[in-house]
Amino acid sequence: MLVLKGGKIFTGENYITNGAIFIENGKIVKVLRRQRIPKGVEVLDLRGRYILPGLIDAHTHIGMKDEASPRDYSDVNEATDPATPHLYAIDSFNLDDPAVEKAVASGITSVFVTPGSANPIGGIGSVVKLRKTSIREMVLRKEAGLKMALGENPKLTYREKKTSPTTRMATSAVIREWFSKAINYDKKRKKERDIKLENILKALKKEIPCRIHCHSVQDIETALRLQEEFGFEMILEHASDAPLVAEKLKGRVKGVVVGPLFGVSSKPESKNLSFKNPSVLASYGIPVAITSDHPFNAIYYLNLYAAMSFKEGLDEIASLKAITSQPADFLGVSNRVGYIRKGNDADIVVFSGHPFDIMSKVEMVFIDGLRVI
Repeated sequence: MLVLKGGKIFTGENYITNGAIFIENGKIVKVLRRQRIPKGVEVLDLRGRYILPGLIDAHTHIGMKDEASPRDYSDVNEATDPATPHLYAIDSFNLDDPAVEKAVASGITSVFVTPGSANPIGGIGSVVKLRKTSIREMVLRKEAGLKMALGENPKLTYREKKTSPTTRMATSAVIREWFSKAINYDKKRKKERDIKLENILKALKKEIPCRIHCHSVQDIETALRLQEEFGFEMILEHASDAPLVAEKLKGRVKGVVVGPLFGVSSKPESKNLSFKNPSVLASYGIPVAITSDHPFNAIYYLNLYAAMSFKEGLDEIASLKAITSQPADFLGVSNRVGYIRKGNDADIVVFSGHPFDIMSKVEMVFIDGLRVI
């Protein structure tokens, strides 16, 4: 048994000061608020450190486009058909992407790997643990969301090809067409399987949420109309204008994944993306996670994106949750990761100081109880 004692432990919900975490067989077996350490166990004294659940990035394309690869070397988007719900991001995942090792060294232990936003319906994203093993063993949840996209990305992708959809009208129509086909397919249940429609049915039956890429108010409003029409559960991705319609989103969205937040807007529809957005959304009671959207922002600065959101008004605990427990809740894996509590996997990161201090360093990373950094 391994015991991590002392320090300031963030459990995914609140702080425990100078407590102790007991780890055995890759699991957290107990978390104590006082240090009562039995004899015969290995103890790491972490006084002065900050101890967090392994960080989780709620929206990435890591492993789908390797760092330093040529611009056209990418498996992020299958931009040949507007509706590709049968695709799985993990079929593109490359563990040897140099970003994976850098992510782990920065305290990130799990990620949501998702198709890009070229298609109105892009495919299935998966939760992956970043530990060196086979992809089969890395996958924490194979089906964690159906990626969809509204706005400029699908429009511009297919306008270049001179095929539909080239407008917001056609993008929404593609989604309605395929969701309606899935409803009819479910009623008839023909002998021949249709893997496209079966994955849409998983969203219609709320087995997985729709992860909808959108920025502008008009696209957020379209997402709300589509949800009202088909009744699916949804999480908005990026959602630059979400603070402008936050009142409408209350009770309608499972949450919002905000980011990437460093850099400048690359298109008119994302002009309102800001480090202030998480704070505004949280003030309306809307759950928020923060993403790097790697490789569009570097994944290994995820804690600093949360720090900037804290600086711009998001509560400290909410800021920490946005890169730990909230992504775990969004992704349906909170029984395994995102929290330091009895029964969860021992995925833990130790910082030399507060994780929002730019001078703090990651000193240790544990995945399934094994120290990897």
